[in-house]
Formats: sequence, C-alpha cells, structure tokens
Amino acid sequence: MKYNNKIPLVKNVGFGNNFHNINKLGLGKAYASDNSTHIDGDTLFIAGTKTMRDVFSDWIKIPLGLTRYSKRYKEAEDVLKANPQVKNLIGHSLGSAVSDELSKRNEDKQLKTTLYGSPFVDFTGKQSDNRYRHKFDPVSILDRGSKTVDLGLVDPLTAHGYDGY
Repeated sequence: MKYNNKIPLVKNVGFGNNFHNINKLGLGKAYASDNSTHIDGDTLFIAGTKTMRDVFSDWIKIPLGLTRYSKRYKEAEDVLKANPQVKNLIGHSLGSAVSDELSKRNEDKQLKTTLYGSPFVDFTGKQSDNRYRHKFDPVSILDRGSKTVDLGLVDPLTAHGYDGY
C-alpha cells in the first residue's frame, strides 16, 4: 500500500484510532529520510541514532545537556522553523532527546511531545503521559517516569525499538 508521503487517517480501518501505529509509520519515514525527520500535517517525527556521529551525541552531548548542539537537533530545528504548522513532536531515542529540547526551547509554540525509548534519567517514578519504553530497553532503563510496556523482549536491540506499543 503506497502512502504518498502522507499517513492515511481512514476512520474505522485502524489507522485513525491507533495512535502508536501512526507514530510507528511516521518514525519509519523519519529513519528513511536524509535529514532524519518527517512531517505529516502538524506533526514532526524525529528519528534516533543512525550514524556514528549520532553515537557521539548519544554518549557525550545528551548526558552533558548539550543536545541542542547535535546535528540531529539542528536538522529538526530547521524543519520546525520551515513548518510553523507543527504542534506535535514524536521522537525515538536520540529523537526523543531532540524533541524534548525543541519543546523546551520553543515554549511559545506549546509543542506536544510523544517520546519512545528516551535516554532520560528520571528516578521520580511519576508517570509521564507522553513517554514510553519497553521493559528491557537499555537506553531508557533509567527513565522511571515513562510508561513501561512488557512484551517479553529481552534482546536489548529489539527492546529499544519504537514498535509494539
């Protein structure tokens, strides 16, 4: 089925009522794009780690609070500036950190975020409405504020995916 760069929102067929599957499709398109982002209507999807340069951002920039200096942040920021209709940010892994940083630095836009496998450290245990992780995901293991989904995935690479929510 071809989507022509537009995610279908057909009522009563599954897509219109399935929030996480729509996000999965959008994130897939972001991972496939050259700039690791995908726009669909008022939603900006931001992919996670894809290159060795991204790995540097994962291990150095994010823990030091320097996400805004990463290549992925700059790419997403440019896309956000060029698309003022964007109201929602959906991110996975590095894309989650970028989405969170974009929303904080653009408070006037009141951007809503939905984050998967976020590399956050949150020991409060206070559940967030917008963060999700799989039980054995090593990247988001310290994010106690996310909603944890247990699919029995013990392989860390599979558990860190954005599928199965």
